[in-house]
Amino acid sequence: MLKFLLDANLSPITASHLRKLGFNTKSITEEKLGYLIDEEVIKLAQKESRIIITFDLDFGEIYHSRESGKVGIIVLRIENQTSKNVNFILEEFISNNMAKLNKNRTALVVIKRGYVRFTR
Repeated sequence: MLKFLLDANLSPITASHLRKLGFNTKSITEEKLGYLIDEEVIKLAQKESRIIITFDLDFGEIYHSRESGKVGIIVLRIENQTSKNVNFILEEFISNNMAKLNKNRTALVVIKRGYVRFTR
């Protein structure tokens, strides 16, 4: 079962939506851990075997420089960052890529409008 960790820049509404879809989802905001720096978020995700979901492009840089193959990160590069749109995009992405995501739990995934890239 996939487990997610939503970075502080994603709404708890999205965490709730993912839970309704049956995913074990933890929200940095709901856990009141918004003070964590990116490296600490990565360590938490690794400790709990979670895939990070974020808008923060710095996670992609950290992945490439130090964490490649050690943690899964989904970076959302979308203009419309409303909860409704994010929920739609994530639900569609997960349903269309479940098998690939399960096989590549420690990949960097970049999601743009009409575009998905997996990097290992």
